[in-house]
Amino acid sequence: ALEIARADGDEADTMRLEVGKPLARFAKLRPGVHRYVRYTIGVDGSRKAIDIWQRTVSFGPDTEGRPDALHITQRWDRADGSRILIQDSWFDAGTFTPRTHVRHTVKDGKDDYAGYRFDTAQVVGMADLANNSRKDFVMALPEPSYNFETDMELFQTLPMASGRTFNIPFYDAGIDKPARYNFVVAGSETIPGPDGRPIHCWLVTADYNTGKIGARFWFAKSNQVLIHEEAPMHVRRLVPGLRP
Repeated sequence: ALEIARADGDEADTMRLEVGKPLARFAKLRPGVHRYVRYTIGVDGSRKAIDIWQRTVSFGPDTEGRPDALHITQRWDRADGSRILIQDSWFDAGTFTPRTHVRHTVKDGKDDYAGYRFDTAQVVGMADLANNSRKDFVMALPEPSYNFETDMELFQTLPMASGRTFNIPFYDAGIDKPARYNFVVAGSETIPGPDGRPIHCWLVTADYNTGKIGARFWFAKSNQVLIHEEAPMHVRRLVPGLRP
């Protein structure tokens, strides 16, 4: 289902994803809840919490009654209580083709809604979403794109292997511009899990088209769930049983 490009005479292994095609390991994406704490590390090694993320995956008919839908919701609670961000996203099951994405931000006692509808040629503001601050939004897509806000769940569905590169068209609705990005499976590492026991992981790196690695992700080999992430401005860690 994925286009595989191999360069002659070397071990290059690139998978170029195209929206709408079945994903090799979609069955690894299971219903459930994962919680992460995001924090910074000071020069003295101290840790300061930024926020707590709760991500929920489920399946069923979407809000318009269309069957075979994947539903991913996120809730980000700032550690200082200054903001809550709730994101609600719908997709075609099996292909991860995005349908809609809604951001609900609560800050200073005020609510803001930003809702978007994905199409093959563009992303537009949802005219039927009440109080949508982005109802007039339009962004043309050079090609159909995946929803960048759910990258970690998309990675769960990919056939990871050492040395493999995934070339993925992503768009973060209402933010930046659509583009293709390379994510490289740099190899394997064993890291402590949330309970301290070692977990065998795939290590994935990304430069976000800057030429310099900007993030590292550790995905459990057993189910490809994200265990740990390191980026220049933060660290993100899976935490069992944590509630916002």
